[in-house]
Amino acid sequence: MEKLMQRIFQIDGEEAECWLSHDGNNMNLNTPDGVIPCQLEPTGTPGGYVLRMRGRAQNVRLAVGPDATFVHLNGKTYAVGRVDPAERLAGNDSGAADDRIVAPMPGVVVSVNAKPGDHVKEGQPLLVIESMKLETSLIAPRDGVVAEIPFAAGDSFGLKATLAQLAPEEE
Repeated sequence: MEKLMQRIFQIDGEEAECWLSHDGNNMNLNTPDGVIPCQLEPTGTPGGYVLRMRGRAQNVRLAVGPDATFVHLNGKTYAVGRVDPAERLAGNDSGAADDRIVAPMPGVVVSVNAKPGDHVKEGQPLLVIESMKLETSLIAPRDGVVAEIPFAAGDSFGLKATLAQLAPEEE
């Protein structure tokens, strides 16, 4: 079985180690919990695929950006980004990066669901963006208070722009 790539990915803020392999007929998603045979077949629409895994077929849309791939599955969008091991070792473990929601690719703000001073819960949608013709909800990474959302609906933003910032946690 040929190992195609092994990487550490960040999927909605959680690190996951996985890699793809091919056994001649199927792709296999290899995870620390085991091997999952899968197939990804194009549907003919831009970014559209049928994902077949564990006896189920599901429609999925993919949008690839410079720092992340967005996977739209079952009404939810997952941002999948590669974690650079060198950056992690050199890293900044202050936690401040967790307070910023950064644009994974250029786009436009569709709607803003919070404002500075709002108390938000982890997972609460803060704003919706459109990038590469796909809408994505950006959520609060933790419970906290919104410090800044410098964009309004209709505003364009660039790659790695800070789209929202939570106030630092009080100790």
